[in-house]
Amino acid sequence: MMKLLIALALIALCHAGPLENSALSRLQRPFIHKVVIRSDNFLLFEFEWTPIESGIWTDPVIGYKMRVWEVPDAPSTRAQKYTMSDGKYTVLVEHQEKTEESMDDTKNLDNNILLEEILTPGDLPRAAFFNVRIGVNFEIRVSAYTRTHQSSYSSFTRMRVLPNKPEETLDSRSITITKD
Repeated sequence: MMKLLIALALIALCHAGPLENSALSRLQRPFIHKVVIRSDNFLLFEFEWTPIESGIWTDPVIGYKMRVWEVPDAPSTRAQKYTMSDGKYTVLVEHQEKTEESMDDTKNLDNNILLEEILTPGDLPRAAFFNVRIGVNFEIRVSAYTRTHQSSYSSFTRMRVLPNKPEETLDSRSITITKD
Protein backbone atom coordinates (compact mmCIF):
# COMPACT_ATOMS: atom_id res chain seq x y z
CA MET A 1 0.00 0.00 0.00
CA MET A 2 2.80 2.39 0.90
CA LYS A 3 4.60 1.66 -2.40
CA LEU A 4 1.41 2.47 -4.28
CA LEU A 5 1.06 5.84 -2.51
CA ILE A 6 4.68 6.73 -3.25
CA ALA A 7 4.28 5.74 -6.90
CA LEU A 8 1.10 7.85 -7.21
CA ALA A 9 2.83 10.82 -5.57
CA LEU A 10 5.77 10.57 -8.00
CA ILE A 11 3.44 10.34 -10.99
CA ALA A 12 1.52 13.42 -9.78
CA LEU A 13 4.75 15.39 -9.36
CA CYS A 14 5.97 14.42 -12.82
CA HIS A 15 2.75 15.58 -14.46
CA ALA A 16 2.60 18.81 -12.46
CA GLY A 17 5.72 20.20 -14.17
CA PRO A 18 7.89 22.92 -12.68
CA LEU A 19 6.45 25.20 -10.03
CA GLU A 20 5.53 28.71 -11.23
CA ASN A 21 7.86 30.41 -8.76
CA SER A 22 10.86 28.15 -9.24
CA ALA A 23 13.98 29.71 -10.72
CA LEU A 24 13.96 27.22 -13.59
CA SER A 25 10.45 28.10 -14.74
CA ARG A 26 11.09 31.83 -15.03
CA LEU A 27 12.22 33.24 -18.34
CA GLN A 28 14.10 36.50 -18.49
CA ARG A 29 12.25 39.29 -20.22
CA PRO A 30 13.66 40.54 -23.52
CA PHE A 31 15.20 44.01 -23.76
CA ILE A 32 14.56 46.10 -26.89
CA HIS A 33 18.00 47.47 -27.74
CA LYS A 34 17.64 48.67 -31.33
CA VAL A 35 14.93 50.61 -33.15
CA VAL A 36 15.02 51.52 -36.84
CA ILE A 37 12.47 53.89 -38.36
CA ARG A 38 12.26 53.78 -42.16
CA SER A 39 10.53 56.10 -44.57
CA ASP A 40 11.03 54.80 -48.10
CA ASN A 41 7.57 54.47 -49.70
CA PHE A 42 5.84 54.10 -46.33
CA LEU A 43 6.71 54.34 -42.64
CA LEU A 44 7.75 51.28 -40.67
CA PHE A 45 9.38 50.49 -37.34
CA GLU A 46 11.91 47.67 -36.95
CA PHE A 47 12.78 46.40 -33.48
CA GLU A 48 15.57 44.15 -32.26
CA TRP A 49 15.83 42.68 -28.76
CA THR A 50 18.13 40.50 -26.71
CA PRO A 51 17.79 36.77 -27.44
CA ILE A 52 16.50 34.76 -24.48
CA GLU A 53 17.54 31.26 -23.40
CA SER A 54 15.17 29.23 -21.26
CA GLY A 55 17.90 27.37 -19.40
CA ILE A 56 15.88 24.16 -19.70
CA TRP A 57 16.98 22.07 -22.67
CA THR A 58 13.68 20.17 -22.73
CA ASP A 59 11.69 23.41 -22.94
CA PRO A 60 13.60 25.87 -25.19
CA VAL A 61 12.37 29.30 -26.26
CA ILE A 62 10.29 28.65 -29.36
CA GLY A 63 9.30 32.21 -30.15
CA TYR A 64 8.68 35.84 -29.26
CA LYS A 65 5.51 37.91 -29.11
CA MET A 66 5.87 41.57 -29.99
CA ARG A 67 2.75 43.49 -29.09
CA VAL A 68 1.99 46.96 -30.39
CA TRP A 69 -0.57 49.12 -28.60
CA GLU A 70 -2.04 52.48 -29.45
CA VAL A 71 -1.73 54.59 -26.31
CA PRO A 72 -3.82 57.65 -25.49
CA ASP A 73 -0.97 59.62 -23.89
CA ALA A 74 1.98 60.99 -25.82
CA PRO A 75 5.60 60.17 -25.03
CA SER A 76 6.78 62.22 -22.07
CA THR A 77 9.11 65.19 -22.19
CA ARG A 78 11.98 62.70 -21.71
CA ALA A 79 11.35 61.40 -25.22
CA GLN A 80 14.22 61.81 -27.64
CA LYS A 81 13.45 63.67 -30.86
CA TYR A 82 14.78 62.56 -34.27
CA THR A 83 14.23 64.12 -37.69
CA MET A 84 14.11 62.08 -40.89
CA SER A 85 16.58 63.08 -43.64
CA ASP A 86 13.88 64.05 -46.11
CA GLY A 87 12.55 66.48 -43.50
CA LYS A 88 9.02 65.08 -43.65
CA TYR A 89 8.81 63.55 -40.18
CA THR A 90 9.93 63.99 -36.62
CA VAL A 91 9.93 60.86 -34.46
CA LEU A 92 9.60 60.94 -30.67
CA VAL A 93 11.04 57.86 -28.93
CA GLU A 94 10.87 57.06 -25.21
CA HIS A 95 12.29 53.97 -23.51
CA GLN A 96 11.34 52.81 -20.03
CA GLU A 97 14.50 52.50 -17.99
CA LYS A 98 15.36 49.21 -16.28
CA THR A 99 15.44 50.95 -12.91
CA GLU A 100 11.93 52.38 -13.19
CA GLU A 101 8.93 50.66 -11.61
CA SER A 102 8.47 47.03 -12.49
CA MET A 103 9.02 46.46 -16.22
CA ASP A 104 6.31 43.83 -16.00
CA ASP A 105 3.82 46.48 -14.93
CA THR A 106 1.06 46.00 -17.46
CA LYS A 107 -1.73 47.52 -15.36
CA ASN A 108 -1.32 50.75 -17.32
CA LEU A 109 -2.23 48.95 -20.54
CA ASP A 110 -5.94 48.95 -19.70
CA ASN A 111 -6.60 52.18 -21.63
CA ASN A 112 -4.45 51.09 -24.57
CA ILE A 113 -5.74 49.46 -27.74
CA LEU A 114 -3.91 46.34 -28.86
CA LEU A 115 -3.22 46.87 -32.57
CA GLU A 116 -1.12 43.87 -33.45
CA GLU A 117 0.64 40.84 -32.03
CA ILE A 118 3.60 39.78 -34.14
CA LEU A 119 5.03 36.30 -33.59
CA THR A 120 8.61 35.45 -34.54
CA PRO A 121 10.52 32.17 -34.15
CA GLY A 122 12.91 31.71 -31.22
CA ASP A 123 15.99 32.20 -33.37
CA LEU A 124 14.78 35.56 -34.75
CA PRO A 125 14.89 38.27 -32.05
CA ARG A 126 13.54 41.06 -34.27
CA ALA A 127 10.35 42.13 -36.00
CA ALA A 128 8.90 44.96 -38.06
CA PHE A 129 5.67 46.90 -37.59
CA PHE A 130 4.22 48.21 -40.86
CA ASN A 131 0.98 49.87 -39.77
CA VAL A 132 2.59 53.15 -38.66
CA ARG A 133 0.22 56.13 -38.71
CA ILE A 134 1.14 59.78 -38.34
CA GLY A 135 0.29 61.35 -34.97
CA VAL A 136 -0.52 58.05 -33.22
CA ASN A 137 1.28 57.06 -30.02
CA PHE A 138 2.55 53.49 -30.11
CA GLU A 139 3.83 51.34 -27.25
CA ILE A 140 5.85 48.23 -28.03
CA ARG A 141 6.73 45.37 -25.67
CA VAL A 142 8.20 41.92 -26.30
CA SER A 143 7.81 38.60 -24.49
CA ALA A 144 9.61 35.26 -25.01
CA TYR A 145 7.75 31.98 -24.73
CA THR A 146 8.41 28.26 -24.52
CA ARG A 147 5.98 25.40 -24.88
CA THR A 148 5.00 25.74 -21.21
CA HIS A 149 5.92 29.28 -20.08
CA GLN A 150 5.89 32.89 -21.18
CA SER A 151 8.24 35.59 -19.91
CA SER A 152 7.12 38.93 -18.58
CA TYR A 153 6.87 41.67 -21.17
CA SER A 154 9.89 43.88 -21.79
CA SER A 155 10.11 47.47 -20.70
CA PHE A 156 8.16 49.67 -23.06
CA THR A 157 9.34 51.62 -26.06
CA ARG A 158 6.93 54.41 -27.01
CA MET A 159 7.01 56.07 -30.39
CA ARG A 160 5.14 58.81 -32.20
CA VAL A 161 5.67 60.09 -35.74
CA LEU A 162 4.78 63.72 -36.42
CA PRO A 163 4.70 65.66 -39.69
CA ASN A 164 7.66 68.00 -39.85
CA LYS A 165 8.72 71.23 -41.45
CA PRO A 166 12.18 70.94 -43.03
CA GLU A 167 14.84 71.63 -40.39
CA GLU A 168 18.06 69.84 -39.53
CA THR A 169 18.16 66.47 -41.24
CA LEU A 170 20.07 63.22 -41.01
CA ASP A 171 22.10 61.65 -43.81
CA SER A 172 19.74 58.78 -44.64
CA ARG A 173 16.08 57.91 -45.03
CA SER A 174 16.17 55.90 -41.82
CA ILE A 175 17.00 56.37 -38.17
CA THR A 176 18.71 53.71 -36.07
CA ILE A 177 18.53 54.02 -32.30
CA THR A 178 20.69 51.72 -30.20
CA LYS A 179 20.32 51.39 -26.42
CA ASP A 180 23.00 50.16 -24.05
